[in-house]
Amino acid sequence: MANVDLVILDLDGTLYSSTATTLGAVERAVRDLNERHGDVAAPPSDDLVLSGVGATREDFARKVFPALAEEYIEEIDDLIWHWERTLVDDGQGALFPGAVRALGEMREMGFLLGVATNAGSGYMNHILDHFEIRPFFDDARCAGEERTSHKGKLIDLIRERLSVAPGRTVMVGDRHTDIYGARAAGALAVGCTWGFASRDELKDADRVIDNFAQLTNLLRSWP
Repeated sequence: MANVDLVILDLDGTLYSSTATTLGAVERAVRDLNERHGDVAAPPSDDLVLSGVGATREDFARKVFPALAEEYIEEIDDLIWHWERTLVDDGQGALFPGAVRALGEMREMGFLLGVATNAGSGYMNHILDHFEIRPFFDDARCAGEERTSHKGKLIDLIRERLSVAPGRTVMVGDRHTDIYGARAAGALAVGCTWGFASRDELKDADRVIDNFAQLTNLLRSWP
């Protein structure tokens, strides 16, 4: 892939397998909120919780708890973040298989690397530091810190910071927001099937891959 200089990766569902920590954090947050205020929050289904992964932090709580009174949204959001951090520290989260090896290989191939996530800054930084992968990246941007709900804006910020043209940038992600964000930014899009989306959700990507080995092989050979 000689015509590409920068590879940007999503976090949840792409680099980090957050199913266990997200489900566990929401379950505990509901318990804590209801202990404080009575039965104000109905426990959401696992499918509903996971459908919210990829949304911004603010949108996640509203999507997962559509019937929850607005006065409790910020509180349950804080509780979810508290429990996510705790569960990560307790070893219940993991990077996807092959992620660290692929990051090292991409660096060896000479690519600049970035992270673009719709998560908050505390969450992003905690994952990057806990799993000791921050040194691989030349830049990392999140929706919470940049005050945007559009992945395309994050892609633009990263490539501008690193002085890379849109057409020499690849966005790798597992949700339609990653694909549409790449399109909006004029970047190439690679969809990964090991995250939270169905293959159909990734149909507009330039390429679709099933594991990290396929990503590094693609980067070596894709013109």
